Amino acid sequence: MENKYKLVAPDVDRLLRFFDKGHLNPSGVRPKLDKAMKPLFKALAPIAPLKSNDEAKAIWVQIPRGDISDYDSFEDLKEYGEVKTYKEYEKLWREDYPDEVKWYRLVIVEGKNREGKVDFKAVAFGDKTIISAMMDEKGAETFSDDAAVALCKLLVPAAKKSVELLKRGKYNKMVSDSLPYQFRTGVMKRSDLWKHEPNFKNSDFDGLSKKTINTFRNLLAAGMNDKTKIGRIKDFTANEFFKACAIGYKACKYKVNGMSPVELYLKYADGRDEGLTGTGHGLNVGPGIDFDNAEEWHSWYFGARGGGHPWEVVRGGNSTHVSLYVMHDKNAGWYFEVAGKHRPFESVSFYTALSAAGLPVFLCDAQEILARFEGSDYVGIVPHSVIPKYCEGMFPDIYGRVIDFMHIYDEELKKYGKDIIWLPEEEAKLLQEYKL
Repeated sequence: MENKYKLVAPDVDRLLRFFDKGHLNPSGVRPKLDKAMKPLFKALAPIAPLKSNDEAKAIWVQIPRGDISDYDSFEDLKEYGEVKTYKEYEKLWREDYPDEVKWYRLVIVEGKNREGKVDFKAVAFGDKTIISAMMDEKGAETFSDDAAVALCKLLVPAAKKSVELLKRGKYNKMVSDSLPYQFRTGVMKRSDLWKHEPNFKNSDFDGLSKKTINTFRNLLAAGMNDKTKIGRIKDFTANEFFKACAIGYKACKYKVNGMSPVELYLKYADGRDEGLTGTGHGLNVGPGIDFDNAEEWHSWYFGARGGGHPWEVVRGGNSTHVSLYVMHDKNAGWYFEVAGKHRPFESVSFYTALSAAGLPVFLCDAQEILARFEGSDYVGIVPHSVIPKYCEGMFPDIYGRVIDFMHIYDEELKKYGKDIIWLPEEEAKLLQEYKL
């Protein structure tokens, strides 16, 4: 296989298609993989490990796009109906490879056991892992082994070139000046985003009325979102929880007519209630409890629960549900916590309604939600290889807590350009013994 490919971006991309996007599960090493990795690890030996992972090293490489003869053949694309004329073929090639070089991030990992012996090695290129091998185990060959070997062989000269630029003091400036935006991380003030995209402002308010937002703002300004000021409920039952849910559902304008609080909970909540209502199954099976009995609530709450989502009162995904937690303060009693920063309509509606009902309630991420309404926070821009969720850890504290993320493309770059703050890439460094 390796004799069919050369160091041009179309060939590299063909080889990368042999691998699933993301991480490979570790498997035993095969001799040809071990042999293929050695020159690549040797080429990157002068580089210091990453700050975030002392077992990993990373460097950007540039691969030439080659010429149109390196691209998928005109005859094949015509046969598959992707182009009709050679002019269309040329246009497609330039759209796929608009620049003379294409950037890829090369990462190698070398893990050691407690005795200091290397027991794991991995190679990632672009957005794909191509080798993930336990060095003390033997593994069976896979269909992608030949592709991994071919890629490793191709990448050695490209890696050496980047390392040489690093030794000459030119690599980090090249990355800072020329790394395409698709690979960069940045932030943008939400108010600036609204300036370019006025419709985003309405979306960020999530349908909340001015009255509800003002009530929310006033509660925070008065210091009422403070666990030390919201009181506690001394005797608590399941019905106290269901009644609070019903108040929230009504505030959210859900259909509530003719249904009891527990019926509303069963209609709108996640359903994995850990045996609370007696309607669950599997891990959530249980006989249910007496909804008016404080002792049974206490036994259920502090019992051997697990595996369910009893507090997920508005169904959604990992980041798009709303929770109404019942919290217990050993010395004082019970109170509520609302969590759902990505569903501000429901979370703020629940919070303001429960507060108006005189219930002790705390809203998680309240300041971040308020900052969103005021446009004073930052929206994170993440590389195209990163799913724009759960990315809080990618941004420094100087920008506050960034809770919303997005990708941008050519059109947005033209519009937002001056308002984007691009974060600096971590600079590559040489180990002391390799410095010139």
